[in-house]
Amino acid sequence: MGDGFEEEEEKINVGTDEEMTIVGFRMSYPKTILTSIGVLLSAGLLLVLMSWKKTILMKLTHNRCPIEEAEKVFLEDMHTQQFVEKVIRPAEKTLPSKQQTYFHNKKIKYIWDPQHSKFIKIEGLDIRNCANFHSLLDGLHTTEAILRLQHYGENSIFIEVQPIYRLVFNEVKGPFYIYQLFIVIVWMVQIYYQFALCIVFLSMMSVTATVWETRKQTNALREAVHTEAIVTVLRDGKEVQKPSEDLVPGDVILLPQSQFVMVCDAVLLSGNCVVNESMLTGESTPITKVPVSNDPNTRFNTNNNKRNVLFCGTEVLHSRSADGSPIKAVVYRTGFSTSKGELVRAILFPKPIHFKLYSELFKCMVLFFVIGIPPIIYTTWIWIILKAYTWDVIIIVVDVLTFLVPPVLPAVLTSINAHAQRRLRKHGIYCLNSRYINFCGGLDVVCFDKTGTLTEDCLDISGVVPIDDGRFERAVKHLNHLPNSPLMKAMATCHSLTKVDNKLLGHTLDVKIFEAIGWDLEEPSFGDQVPFERIPPRIVYPKTCDFPNQPASAIAVVRQFPFESLLRRMSVVAKTQGSDHFEVFLKGAPELVCSLSTSETVPDNYKEVLEFYTRQGFRVIGVGSRHLDSHISWDEVLKMPRDELEKDLQFQGLVVLQNRLKQETIPTLNILKQADIRTIMVTGDNLLTAITVSRDCGMVEECDSVISVEARLVAADPTVPGSRLRLQVHYDYAKLPGFSEKLNIGQNGMVDDLCVTVGDGRYHFAMEGTTFNLIRLHDTQLLKKVVLKGTIFARMLPEHKLNLIETLQSLGHQVGMCGDGANDCGALKTAHAGVSLSVAEASVAAPFTSTQQNIQCIPQVIKEGRAALAATFGAFRYMVCYCFVLLAAVLIMFWDGQKPSDGGYVIIDIVLNLLPPIIFGSTHAYPGLVKRPPTRSIISFLPQFSMFSFMLIQIGVYVLAYEYCLMQPWYEPFIYDKDRTHLPAASHSGTAILSVNMMSYVIAATIFSPGPPYRKNFLSNKLYTGVIVVEFLLVSYFTIYPADSVANFINLKRAPFIEYHLTLYALSLANFIISFIWEIYFIQGFLFEYVVPALRRWKGPIHKFEKLQLELASNSKWPPVGRYEITTVRENFNDEDAEVANSSRRSSRRHDWMRRSSELRHSMLAGLKLAKADSVEEEPEETVSFVTFREGRSRVRTGTSFSSDQNFV
Repeated sequence: MGDGFEEEEEKINVGTDEEMTIVGFRMSYPKTILTSIGVLLSAGLLLVLMSWKKTILMKLTHNRCPIEEAEKVFLEDMHTQQFVEKVIRPAEKTLPSKQQTYFHNKKIKYIWDPQHSKFIKIEGLDIRNCANFHSLLDGLHTTEAILRLQHYGENSIFIEVQPIYRLVFNEVKGPFYIYQLFIVIVWMVQIYYQFALCIVFLSMMSVTATVWETRKQTNALREAVHTEAIVTVLRDGKEVQKPSEDLVPGDVILLPQSQFVMVCDAVLLSGNCVVNESMLTGESTPITKVPVSNDPNTRFNTNNNKRNVLFCGTEVLHSRSADGSPIKAVVYRTGFSTSKGELVRAILFPKPIHFKLYSELFKCMVLFFVIGIPPIIYTTWIWIILKAYTWDVIIIVVDVLTFLVPPVLPAVLTSINAHAQRRLRKHGIYCLNSRYINFCGGLDVVCFDKTGTLTEDCLDISGVVPIDDGRFERAVKHLNHLPNSPLMKAMATCHSLTKVDNKLLGHTLDVKIFEAIGWDLEEPSFGDQVPFERIPPRIVYPKTCDFPNQPASAIAVVRQFPFESLLRRMSVVAKTQGSDHFEVFLKGAPELVCSLSTSETVPDNYKEVLEFYTRQGFRVIGVGSRHLDSHISWDEVLKMPRDELEKDLQFQGLVVLQNRLKQETIPTLNILKQADIRTIMVTGDNLLTAITVSRDCGMVEECDSVISVEARLVAADPTVPGSRLRLQVHYDYAKLPGFSEKLNIGQNGMVDDLCVTVGDGRYHFAMEGTTFNLIRLHDTQLLKKVVLKGTIFARMLPEHKLNLIETLQSLGHQVGMCGDGANDCGALKTAHAGVSLSVAEASVAAPFTSTQQNIQCIPQVIKEGRAALAATFGAFRYMVCYCFVLLAAVLIMFWDGQKPSDGGYVIIDIVLNLLPPIIFGSTHAYPGLVKRPPTRSIISFLPQFSMFSFMLIQIGVYVLAYEYCLMQPWYEPFIYDKDRTHLPAASHSGTAILSVNMMSYVIAATIFSPGPPYRKNFLSNKLYTGVIVVEFLLVSYFTIYPADSVANFINLKRAPFIEYHLTLYALSLANFIISFIWEIYFIQGFLFEYVVPALRRWKGPIHKFEKLQLELASNSKWPPVGRYEITTVRENFNDEDAEVANSSRRSSRRHDWMRRSSELRHSMLAGLKLAKADSVEEEPEETVSFVTFREGRSRVRTGTSFSSDQNFV
């Protein structure tokens, strides 16, 4: 645990993301009394220390004990976050059957399980079989409902707003505020109240703003998520009205047919519902929910049965029951255990992010205190030599400590992020946590979803390619011209559309296809006349027919299996009017439909036709159908398992759709490419389609190769002793649109003119999610290589996207993610900077949300991140130099017993140094992106060298001014009077030092304000420029000839001759010029542009990905294109891996079969021979038409194979 508890700890939630160690404690009254005394004696510092580290709190106030006897439990999660929770025990009068010992953590209840002697998490119904839900149809008895209410708690998502005093304490207990409190106390003791009050005022403003914003967001969230409703529940076999708070898992609720919002997670038992889940997923397309299966062999899992679950917070647009019976659902989860509750908990308890910048600030604080040791020793020695009073020595020495860390640094950093946040808001980009803005400045990889992000969300129908007698026919562009074939019936029935207020609702793709074929849909109600033996959920028929007067035209949709992203398909069972049998219609990923179809119905040239369209960027959907035996009844078809229905299909054809790129995609990706920011496509779409889109949008250059990576598990050979399961990875060139035009392939199969080879490193890996996951599970070294060179990741599940982000981060990349749907939420939350293009509640997973539905926001976020990062480093250097050059000036004055007056401190601290850092971040970001990102580390060489070299220059100028003063014939030495230690008289030497010292702050504000290439020149910021000009004029006035009242206030002493002051002013101007040239031209110019890159090249790679790039560049034999790479997998092969392996083997067999008709295997090696693939028998008499739809026209190519002169584009 790393918490100082040496004994072995127990764990809860083992194997999940919420795994935590748990330790039991009981109150120790002697320890508590002693600790309370220690808090008083330490003036509350011990209390602050205990709030920082809860292990200290528990050790000082409690004794450890067995968990079953604990009064409090100490918890530490996987992210080292610590919690102390009170254990609630039942009253002695409570019946043993009702006794519960429990505690709450992160809004979730944990109860003590005496049988297993541990705390277990309470979630919802523990039902793992679909049929078991139907056994709950009669609802609960009142007694059982009361017991379950005590067990599960109220069905309420209530967010407690912390009291103001607690929010204030949580804010001010940080190290910076503790240090500010120390500074204020020291200065008030010295009666230097002016700047002390400024610090107090700024801190109060900062704390107030933070507390107000926190309470505002909490109140807004509470109002947004809290829902109350009256629900109809079955209790004791009767319908009763109950408030939603009284719902418990196992309750059966009756759903109204009108529009309403779900107040719990419920499994649908009967009827159908159309639901808008945009609150959870960010996708506004209505989804049809169907009853859960009554098959006892079907297992229930919320991830696989989403179409049977009504999630809390989603809006039910329409619900109906064909037979007129009540629409029932059983409550599955309540309160914070619901999907909506999980979303709220993700907001309230986010995964902690390691902000390197802030950890480095604390390291710098420690460094500065170490640097402050010699000045403290010097100060003590000087004032003792001067025989000052002991109290004065103590005050002066303690005062030196206030110089070591900039007192207003927290306010300055907050203001920089606030300025960047405000500018992003003007561009329609909203930031939930301003700390993430600095992360954006270092992004070097950005991952993009495809559909809805790079391409338009809607799809256009390009046409269909029907099949007749096992052959592809000519493609048909106008769908209403198709005959009344199984393909037409499939497009008419295989969808999740519904009608609400005479308007079709459902997925845009389904709506477009259904409208294109010219059919209509009816959802008959109980009692309606229908031409079927029963009332089906929906009936479809051509609009040209007068339903129901033309009896042979209608088709009844009897059963529906909605689309599942994991299964990549949907299907329906339908019956045509007058028919004696049922039919199954299925659509989904073409390769999947092909694998479910009988081989004789799949055309021999299926692979070529599919590749022709997918290579051009078309999205292709496969369609299949099946006739069921005539003896199967209506009741039987409703109970048949899905696997029994979706087999032995007849392949009916392909539906070709076009997904156009958004007009902003290509220009934006070009901007990122010019800035040397790597872009990756992560999509759930087809691999060939993704490859084509990557080429079209410019992710893959025209002269770059794309290598397809395919992995599968090969079973151990039982005949070979010691043989084990192996991972087989195959690399092959992907055939791209137009690629054959760029190759001049001679008769001998040699490549005469090859645009690119693997040897120069200009290649990209493309793979599917199954391959990625297999490599991730079984070969971590190979995973790093394929991710390093991977650009296209297709068929990626949500968890695959998240794993990809984590792998990139482990290589040392700073990763951004841009997506628009629920499938991207995990990746958006895991990335260093996630940008959601959806404004739904699901977008809270991302730190940034863009109201513009395109990727133009990405360069803008990076620009503001770079500007904020540069401003943060500049402000930090300015604030540190301000403290240390003032300390240097003061230490010189200490030599003969002088001190700046309070008036001098007011001018320096408030007039000259308060306003510039506060408005430091108001300069706008630079309009362009350059290849080199700003420095990401404050403790790196360049920022530190810049600061300390500036300090040395200033100290040299101060010593020069001091010596020049001593050389003057009229110089009057300062005489120290220990009775006037804190009110010294003015002196010539003190005036000389202060005169040149005041100009140092104007110089620092000028040279440390970064400009191009990350921010605009500070001259473009009129406010900042005005402040600098005013300060320069004020310093000039103070140095040359201030009025008597001003001189007395600052404690300056005029010299007999004006020429002396002019000389000091000239010295200040020379200091300005030297410092400006040194910082701008030498450090930011010569060192930054030439020396640092040269040192980096000499030092070699720093990040893991740089070392891996060097390793791959030196290995000309990898990747082994056209060959297999085999790895023996680990022995602990679990059930999940086995399922992946089985899926991979099925996929591999399918791909092998599909590959039989390919004419060539592209295995080009750096200008070597192009090897041919396995020979295939071709039938010359068979022809296939390939149709490209462009701007309303068709272009037909007919042939049995692709030649080099065919147009792939």
